[in-house]
Amino acid sequence: MAVLDGDILRVSVNFELGDGTQYQNIYHFIRDGSDPYSDAIHVTAIADKMAAAYLTIKDLVTSDVTAQLSFVDRIEFNEIVDEWRVVENIGTFTTTFNPTESIDALPYQSAPFLVFKTQRPKSVGKKFLFPFSEAQQADTVLVGGAVTAMVAYGVQVLAAIELGGDATLTAGIVRTGVQTFLNFLVATVNDIIGSQKRR
Repeated sequence: MAVLDGDILRVSVNFELGDGTQYQNIYHFIRDGSDPYSDAIHVTAIADKMAAAYLTIKDLVTSDVTAQLSFVDRIEFNEIVDEWRVVENIGTFTTTFNPTESIDALPYQSAPFLVFKTQRPKSVGKKFLFPFSEAQQADTVLVGGAVTAMVAYGVQVLAAIELGGDATLTAGIVRTGVQTFLNFLVATVNDIIGSQKRR
């Protein structure tokens, strides 16, 4: 089934950290525009977007981080149980990511993050990035170069994906328990390193 105007895609981007810890970021995109394009074109465009976003931080991440298979799924809101559910997988990809940092990484539960704001103040998207190297912080405060790289990452995520014609994919979030998609409007970078449990 083709991706149509108003459809929402859930993108699970997967990596493996140096000790085998699995790292994942989830993105949501809404499809706008009536021009038809194949599932494969959607997946390729998303893969290119992810590669461009992660390229902005590759010099801050240790070289033992490797990209894993990522998934693009179409989701719909199930009104019976009031939750978003995957209805079909439209494709997979392995993003291009070749980090270069040789200095030891921060502890894996410590990671820089951005907050993507929407028109609803309480509905935000928080994205934790890889644990950067020790050289990218001083007393848990990120150095200027790291903040600049994170801003560039945010700009990449915010920029709509142009599929061709009038068709675009725009990043945002789905509200839990509500059939609502909210576009990301702005990204804010916190220069204080956050903490997130890793699986």
